[in-house]
Order: sequence, then C-alpha cells, then structure tokens
Amino acid sequence: MKVYALNSFNSRPNNNYAPNFNGYNEVLREGARTTVKSLKEAETLFGDLLTEINQDVMITKYPFFDAIKNIFDGRGLKGLFGILGNSSDSNIMVEKLIQTARKEEVVSVAKQRSSIFDLICYGKKPKDFHLGFCSGTKKSYIEFYSDKKGDIFVERTYGKDYVNTGFYSDTGTKKVEIVSYGDTAPDKTFYNKDGTKPFFKNWFLGGPAIEPIY
Repeated sequence: MKVYALNSFNSRPNNNYAPNFNGYNEVLREGARTTVKSLKEAETLFGDLLTEINQDVMITKYPFFDAIKNIFDGRGLKGLFGILGNSSDSNIMVEKLIQTARKEEVVSVAKQRSSIFDLICYGKKPKDFHLGFCSGTKKSYIEFYSDKKGDIFVERTYGKDYVNTGFYSDTGTKKVEIVSYGDTAPDKTFYNKDGTKPFFKNWFLGGPAIEPIY
C-alpha cells in the first residue's frame, strides 16, 4: 500500500501565518509550523520567502530567481504555475528553466551554503512542477505546486509534523487537507468551496491517505 512519504522534520501548526520578523530561516520555520488557511495566506507566505531571499546578500540568487519572482509579482501563484506548466507562455529564461528541470529533475534557484530554493520536476505533466523552500538543516520544508485544475497546494513539514493543504484557485478557500502529527498516520479531509465538508466524499475518500494528491 502506498502512503505519503513524510519528511523528517517538531511543533504542531497552530496559528495563521503572520510573521513579524525578518530573515529567511525565521520566515521558513514559522511558515512551516503554522496554519495556512487560504490561498491569500499561501501567496503571502510564498512572497515573503522570495522577499527574504532577495534581500539577503549572503544568499546566492541564480538568474532563474528573478524570472520566478517577476512572474509571481505580476500573476500570483496560479499564474506562475500556469506558466511553468505551459512553456508556450514563457519567456526565454523560464523556457530554459523548464527544459533544465525536465532534464535534471531538481534545479537550484537560490543557495546559501546548500540549495534553499529549488524547482523540482516530478514528471512530464504540467502539474509535476513544484517549488520547494528549505533550510540547510532540512528541519523545515515548504513546497508549493498546482494540480491539473490549477488549484494550489502548500505542503509543509516541521519536525515530524506534516500538512498538505490544497486551495481552490477561484475562491481561495480550502479544498483538501492531509495532516500527520508526530508518528500518526496521515488523515485526509475534503472541503466544499463554501468551507463546509462534503459528508459522503469524506466518508468514502477521506480518512487515512493512500495516494498522494497532485
């Protein structure tokens, strides 16, 4: 039986993401351990991570970084993943990034001693492009990606805790969430666009997660 491969990352997410400090590692850690309740909060988190990388002179930014940041600033997460999944709508730098990722699977976008921001390609489909942020210790990890419908997902690990949350791209509300705290088995919950939980869908498809949702 296939189950989620949880990253080995300690505290349970408990608050909305709202950092009031500076520093990439601090924003990453706080973002990994606190709840992200909406697409707007997900975009804020992604933007704050980019900003901290951009402002830190000790972090090496590769040319791909500016391309990603400029697209995100202009189009948001949905637009960014739409372009990553559709090279015909890409500029030259993004086209090169996509080709490199398909060939090498993981492309470093920013580095501080080791890579801290990567584009990961899990396959040949548009939904297979993920953008991942980590620290050198690998204690905290956040990964953003889109599914085939264009809905946005935020996968977070901190210590042994794991949360993967999907958001509807049109309403920005929660679509699905998979959680595992400590050594507990992953548990999946679906949501309607108005925030309610579909009883029968959760009855038949919710509960312990079997297959990854991309």
